[in-house]
Amino acid sequence: MSLSEIADLPDVSEGLEYSIKNAANSCNTINELLNIIKSKRYTTTRLKRILVYCLLGITKKDIQNSRKTIPYIRILGANEKGKQLISGISHSNPKLDIITSVKKYLDNSNNKLLKSMLEKDIFATNIYTLGYDYDSFSNLDYTRGVISLQ
Repeated sequence: MSLSEIADLPDVSEGLEYSIKNAANSCNTINELLNIIKSKRYTTTRLKRILVYCLLGITKKDIQNSRKTIPYIRILGANEKGKQLISGISHSNPKLDIITSVKKYLDNSNNKLLKSMLEKDIFATNIYTLGYDYDSFSNLDYTRGVISLQ
C-alpha cells in the first residue's frame, strides 16, 4: 500500500502510516511488524485492528458512511423464540433490513451503501474460512442458510 492508502485506514493518525510502511519493509512476520510499531500511544490491539482494516479494504470513508445509515441485521441462526423476536423487530421497524439470504438481498436491494458493507462481510467470511482445517470453502455466505436451532 502507498502511504496515502495507509493514512486512509481508520485509526491511522499522527504519522502512523510512516511507521507502518517502514516496519513493513523491514520485517517478515506480523508479530515482528507489531513489535516494531507498538508503543504506549499505539497499542497492539489498535495496530491489529488497523491491519484488519487493511486486509478488508475498509477506509475512513467506509466508517463515516456506515454511521450515516441504518445498518442491516444478518440472521445466522435462530430458535423459535428468536424467530418470534425477529418477526417483532421487523414489524416494529420496517426500515431495518433483515438479511436471511445474502444472494436475495444483493439481487433485490437498491441500497448501494448496505450492499457495499455486505460485500465486505462476505469477503471477511471468505478470509476467515481460509483458516478452517477441513472443508475450507469460499462463499459460504451464499451456500449456508439460516441455521434453525431447536
